[in-house]
Amino acid sequence: MTSLTYYPGCSLRHSAAEFDRSTKIVLDAFGVDFVEVPEWTCCGSSPAHMTDHLLAQALAARNLRQAAAIGDEMFAPCPSCYQREKDAAMEIHSDPDFRAEVNELLDEPYEGTVRVMTLPEVLMEKVGEERVRAAVTTDLVLLKVVPYYGCLLGRPYELIAECDDEQPMIMDRLLTAAGCDVRPWDYKTECCGASVGMAKPEIHRRLSRKVLQQAMEAGADAVVVACPLCHQNLDLRQSQVNATCGTNFHMPILYLTQVLGYALGRSEEELLFHKHAVDPRPLLRKVVADAVKLRADEARRAAEMEERERAREAAKQARAKRRATEAAAAEPESEEASEAEE
Repeated sequence: MTSLTYYPGCSLRHSAAEFDRSTKIVLDAFGVDFVEVPEWTCCGSSPAHMTDHLLAQALAARNLRQAAAIGDEMFAPCPSCYQREKDAAMEIHSDPDFRAEVNELLDEPYEGTVRVMTLPEVLMEKVGEERVRAAVTTDLVLLKVVPYYGCLLGRPYELIAECDDEQPMIMDRLLTAAGCDVRPWDYKTECCGASVGMAKPEIHRRLSRKVLQQAMEAGADAVVVACPLCHQNLDLRQSQVNATCGTNFHMPILYLTQVLGYALGRSEEELLFHKHAVDPRPLLRKVVADAVKLRADEARRAAEMEERERAREAAKQARAKRRATEAAAAEPESEEASEAEE
């Protein structure tokens, strides 16, 4: 029986299809068995939790109940979905009276047995850095990235899987294992304004500009995310930021699993890079080509150094041999001189 279930949620099934595709590619590549939650429905992350708490928790509980029929763990790549499912799971598990209220709304009861996980958490627990490092076939040593966790992978503290909500490191470690040049920066958990992208666009543009500006100042070529809302805000709306803020950003926004999949040798087409508003393909092709040249130069310099070392060793041995020959030739002369003196 497969214990791990996958809750894609609405975004990954539609606007964030590349996140869904790359997630499946990476987990399949490492042999992580999972089953999509059967007949899943919207978790209510957008409007429900703002209007009716009981209904919101019941929507999430229905998905948890569906997952429980398959196994005892469920992961939701979308952090917004993760938070709704995790919050419901915790409240239903800890409050029997509330669980009874929720179950009155469900056609079948949920008893609070499923562990809800983030995608980075699954990758770290089920795969791990060493397996990622060992599986890399595409050299990304020249791809300078900043991991952007955003609001929902770091807050609130009681719902997150990370130990440090101010300086989370799971994505940093996975990207480093994939061979990327991971740059330190101070904006990894700052808000990009996605939640007000439609209602107050001036706020999202200002916040997104700060994120993109800080990424540039950190020396990054791309921002890596694990949230479809952050991706949409920083990628699709990047042109809006440029138009209203007088900036000229052209910063690719990549999903964590797209970077991992690319490092594993999967193609641009498989990973749906063509769906991005800011096309990452020219950057990725360049860093891979430059990495090939870099490795060739390193190999050439190493060969030259080895050749020089061999030449030095040969010269050293020749000098030692010459000294030994001279010493051997000098010994009979010394003996003859001693005999003459006697």
